[in-house]
Amino acid sequence: MRRFRIRTVVFALAAGLFGYVFYTRYWIWRDCIAASQSSCVTPDGSNVTDGGMLWGVIALGFLAAALIARFWRR
Repeated sequence: MRRFRIRTVVFALAAGLFGYVFYTRYWIWRDCIAASQSSCVTPDGSNVTDGGMLWGVIALGFLAAALIARFWRR
């Protein structure tokens, strides 16, 4: 039983990490990316693209894994 709790916490932390990366690499800059049709240069010089949406997909995958690990009963 403890193994399932640890697995759930690890999956949830990974979902949070990838969700944060999604937020900083895509969500904040989505309007700028849409306006430029491909990529946007941020004030700090970073080049962000619409490929940043991939981080959100990974975050959702880990979130789904955490929920399955939490509620899966054998």
